[in-house]
Amino acid sequence: MRLTDQAHALIANVFKAGETAIDATAGNGHDTRFLCQLAGPSGKVFAIDIQQQALDQTAAMLLNFEYKNYELICGDHQLLTELIPSEHRCRISAVMFNLGYLPGGDHLQITRETSTLSAIEAALALIRPGGIITILAYPGHPGGAAETRAVSSLLDQLEATQFKAQRIYSHSDSTKAPRLFAVTRLE
Repeated sequence: MRLTDQAHALIANVFKAGETAIDATAGNGHDTRFLCQLAGPSGKVFAIDIQQQALDQTAAMLLNFEYKNYELICGDHQLLTELIPSEHRCRISAVMFNLGYLPGGDHLQITRETSTLSAIEAALALIRPGGIITILAYPGHPGGAAETRAVSSLLDQLEATQFKAQRIYSHSDSTKAPRLFAVTRLE
C-alpha cells in the first residue's frame, strides 16, 4: 500500500463526519478532497497552501465533486494557529502534511525545515484528544533529507504521556524513499 493510502487509512480511523480537519499543504487537492469526503456536509476542512496555484488547482478539483464544506486559505503553514479560527482550537480531529514541492509546480518552492517544524508544533496544539497528524516527508529532493530528519527529531522529543508517534517506511530501502509519520494525541 502506498504511503499516501496508509495516511488516508490512519485518518479515516479517527476523523468522522461532522468533525473538522486541516490539510496544511493543499498541493493538488487530493488530501483536501479525501478530507471533505470524510467530513460530510456538516463537517469542515481548512486547506492551506502558500502558493495560490495550489489553491486554484484544489478549488478546481473540489468543484468537480460539489463539496461546500471547505475553506481555502493562502498562507504559510507555520502560521497555522493564526490561520485557523479560534473556535476550532483543540477541536481539530486530523491534520495532514504532504511535504516537498507542488507536483507540476516550481520545484524550487519547497516546504522548509523551520516552517514545517513550527507548523507541526502548531498542529499539535490544535488537535483534540484522540486527534491525529500525518506527515508525509520526502528526503529525496534538495532540502528534503534535512526536513525529514528534523521532523523525526521533533517527534522523538514529544512527551510520551501526551502523544504517540509512529514512523512508516516505504518498501524501498533507499535513504531517499518517502516516510510517513503519524502522531496521535492521547486521550
